Amino acid sequence: MLPSFKLHMHHAILDRLAKVGKYDGTHPSLTCGTSSGKVFLHNPHDKNEDDAAQAVRFLNINRDVSALCVGKFRDQDAGDTLIVGTHANILGYNVEKNSDAFYKDVPDGVNTMLFGTLPNIPSRMVMVGGNCSIQVRAEITPSRRGNEELVVGSDDYEIRAFQAEDVVCECSETGRIVDLTSIQRHLFGYALDNGTVGVYKNSHRVWRVKSKNIPTSITAFDINGDGELEVRGYLFEGNAPDGTSKDGGGAATSLLADEISAEEKEVQALIKAKAGLVGQLKAYENASLKTTKGTNVRVATTTKYDHLNKLDLYGFNRVCVSTLVKRYLLTSIAITASTTISHENVELTVSTENESVIKMIVIFDYDAGIFDGESLVIRPATPAPKATVQLPTLKKNVAATLHFRVGNRGNGNVFHVFEETFALPKFADFFPLKAAPPVRPSGCVKFKRPIRMQQVQPWVKASFLQTDVLRVSETDVDDYNSIRLKLTGDMADDSNQLKHLVIRAEDARILHDIMRSYYAELFTLNNQLLGEYTKRATNHQALLDALKDVNGMIQLAARLRHGQPKSAVILACRKAIKANNIHALFYIVKTGREESR
Repeated sequence: MLPSFKLHMHHAILDRLAKVGKYDGTHPSLTCGTSSGKVFLHNPHDKNEDDAAQAVRFLNINRDVSALCVGKFRDQDAGDTLIVGTHANILGYNVEKNSDAFYKDVPDGVNTMLFGTLPNIPSRMVMVGGNCSIQVRAEITPSRRGNEELVVGSDDYEIRAFQAEDVVCECSETGRIVDLTSIQRHLFGYALDNGTVGVYKNSHRVWRVKSKNIPTSITAFDINGDGELEVRGYLFEGNAPDGTSKDGGGAATSLLADEISAEEKEVQALIKAKAGLVGQLKAYENASLKTTKGTNVRVATTTKYDHLNKLDLYGFNRVCVSTLVKRYLLTSIAITASTTISHENVELTVSTENESVIKMIVIFDYDAGIFDGESLVIRPATPAPKATVQLPTLKKNVAATLHFRVGNRGNGNVFHVFEETFALPKFADFFPLKAAPPVRPSGCVKFKRPIRMQQVQPWVKASFLQTDVLRVSETDVDDYNSIRLKLTGDMADDSNQLKHLVIRAEDARILHDIMRSYYAELFTLNNQLLGEYTKRATNHQALLDALKDVNGMIQLAARLRHGQPKSAVILACRKAIKANNIHALFYIVKTGREESR
């Protein structure tokens, strides 16, 4: 089985951190988690970029990414929302708007995430599994009663199905659960860390196979086009064995480097895009498969070149990412307005505070209606750190709030959009005269003063662009006097600090031996502090191990019962742990009921 297309990303893709989402509602985009706390997005449908390599964007999370999830919270949403999980928090990100949707701290960390619904909660949500929590891998599978149940795999070799907080089914396995996948009604697949891949129907195991390699993930896909889903397990060394969902019979085997599966229609859309990158994404079309000697030779040759590309990848990553992202994070936008008698229109100057260039500016006006449409698009002929925007002739005198979107890309593969607002005064088209005109005007404007004179100056400043000539000299005197007093105080502080430093320098010259002893003592205390930190880290790990032992003891106590008493023991033990009542916990484990007061 040979791939229909490849994408080489030049970036290592972490295990189980690859998703395909339609962020604009139409075109699928590849989203992968990589090292150094970054997530990259590849969109081959971007028609504005000549080079396909420019279609890769980076999101800097600044924390190690542990899980990714893509989906819609509401049907009326324009596109999918990207959910990023780390060991400390969960972040919702709107890719199209380049803004955060939500942010939440997760004390137990995030190991896996899943979009879905539950029978008692009809709205769509993200289910999260973390440390010391019951879920580590989760899938939603309909039960024989027609209700969807949450299937969960944990580190204690157990697979459980939940309805609300009740365990309706429990299956024991021979290893830690690595991944779960939903196949169809009543069927779900699982993968273990000992190389086992299998399928369950409700609580009964249909089949399982074991390999000497360790699987990293599994998925269900119709490989041979017979209308029946096959379970495909992706192994750490690159093998991908297949088995039918009924009896586990082998359908095909191929050698993969890093494979990412998406929906069939989304993969077909990626094929039509013809992205010309060099990377580690492979997609396969479902068709009749025939294995020949020539095919095996080609597969082996392809695998060899995949390993060579991986070696080139490590050297490429050191050069590209760090220098580009650092520069764009320090960029800020400044907007200034000006008008002169020689120009009929108001001019706005948009500039950046560093060498970052401006490629495009989009200005939105939502309420005043000063544009023909709702926006004005400016694309400078030569990208530069400064761009001039000439507003159209204002048809009416009205104040407006302009929303700027400044696109900044440069020569790298990092794309940033900066947001800024600018308040356009009501009489922006008017220009104050510095001197009286040589010809006496034939007309004039009269107005009544319904307000106090003290309120005229703030009104003029808020209604016109240039009002600096209206500043009074008394204000200048006060400003200069306050600056003089501040400079005098700074000079006095500097003088006192200079005297203090001279005395300290003389003391250091005389007492240099004592200074050496102080530094030696500081070095000793620093080593003691490092030792205390090591003790604290060891104590924290011991606490986690003790909590896992307590959890295992509770599970063993629950297995001694069946049905309602089993659930009652688990709930009672949780209450005792929350109340920090160890005596009650021992009593519940021994008797199976809560201690009567």
